[in-house]
Amino acid sequence: MKKNNMNKIIGQQIQKVPRLLLRKVLQRKLEEQNIHDDGLLEALTDHILSQSAEQFRWEDGSEGTDKNLTLTLTEEDSNNLINDYKNFVELKVPKLVRNVIKSGAKLQVKNLGKRWAELKINDFNEMRHFRDHLELRWASGLDVLRMLLIASREIGETFSQKLFRSKAKRGLVKREAIVLLHMRACQTTLEIVTLLENGLPDGAYARWRTLYEISVVAFVIDRFGDEIAERYLAHDLVSMREYIINEYKHEGRKYEPQSLEGEEKEIEEGFQRVIAEFGQSFAGPYGWSADSLSLKSPRFQDLEKAINWVALPPQYKWSSYKIHAGVAGTVRTLGFVGNNHFIHAGATNAGLETPAINTAFSLVHMTSLLFGKLNDIETQIHLRSLILLRDKVVKKCQKTARKLEQDELNFQKEL
Repeated sequence: MKKNNMNKIIGQQIQKVPRLLLRKVLQRKLEEQNIHDDGLLEALTDHILSQSAEQFRWEDGSEGTDKNLTLTLTEEDSNNLINDYKNFVELKVPKLVRNVIKSGAKLQVKNLGKRWAELKINDFNEMRHFRDHLELRWASGLDVLRMLLIASREIGETFSQKLFRSKAKRGLVKREAIVLLHMRACQTTLEIVTLLENGLPDGAYARWRTLYEISVVAFVIDRFGDEIAERYLAHDLVSMREYIINEYKHEGRKYEPQSLEGEEKEIEEGFQRVIAEFGQSFAGPYGWSADSLSLKSPRFQDLEKAINWVALPPQYKWSSYKIHAGVAGTVRTLGFVGNNHFIHAGATNAGLETPAINTAFSLVHMTSLLFGKLNDIETQIHLRSLILLRDKVVKKCQKTARKLEQDELNFQKEL
């Protein structure tokens, strides 16, 4: 059934209700006079609804003299008709609409299921074709970014093993936190690469924001040492308590610490313990950094200031637009080529250079922290190789972006 016919059909059915209600009253009136004639009932109902001033006549096919029939619709009958119609509109119509929507949705899903095998193959083939073309254009830059990720993972694995074998007590918590953050950075980079491979630069840019935040947090921990690292790791209790409180609100329950049980009770007790140890400021979003930064309610900007962050262009705010539902993130996309501001709901092969380049910078920053104060030849080789790969990502991606823009300009000229 066509979607644009559904409302029409429901409306047509509702329009029949007054007739059905009137017919029911007339049937009762006729039966009171011992008249059981469906043809008469239908004709009389139509006559009254037509509001015709002409006299109603009915030929039942039998021979004999004409008979007069008198039916009286009292005020009570009229009121009953009105009340019956109101009850139908208020009670039965919503139920009718719900049933139509429910059955219509089931039918639509069933039809989609029947067509799914073909749709899936078509979508898969289209995306594979798109990814093949994207890879041909962007492989020179994306391959280097993939190499950078693998190199960073290998370095991370090496230094995590050294951490577990280390017997040094000083700086141990700091290194543990940085290794954990580096693992998350590598995972986030893999997410970014996957989004880029599938032509989703805006999504990749949104994930880069997370990667950037990870690197800033890691640099803050690296600067202030074991104490802030310990607080950072302990701050998990604050986050988990906030999560539980939000769950209670969602379920309409009151959060009462004294009545908690099991894991929830353990988290609440742990939260109270760290607040008693680190102070009330610890309960804030970045409370783990409050003492080191000498701030009651530190913000992310304060973390950036604490490490004199100047190595990356100020694109953090722009990447935020790709996370939130503001209009800038809706009407502006990295997929623009030249003056062609085309909003699309799918993949694009444009705009990949920005998240790719920023990711390369952030991953190198993050990985460099694993080296600590080591300054041997091997460390210098590792670090220099990461920088070479980063710079190659920049060069290759910028070159591809320029070529793409030139191809688009040539295409527009041909049109």
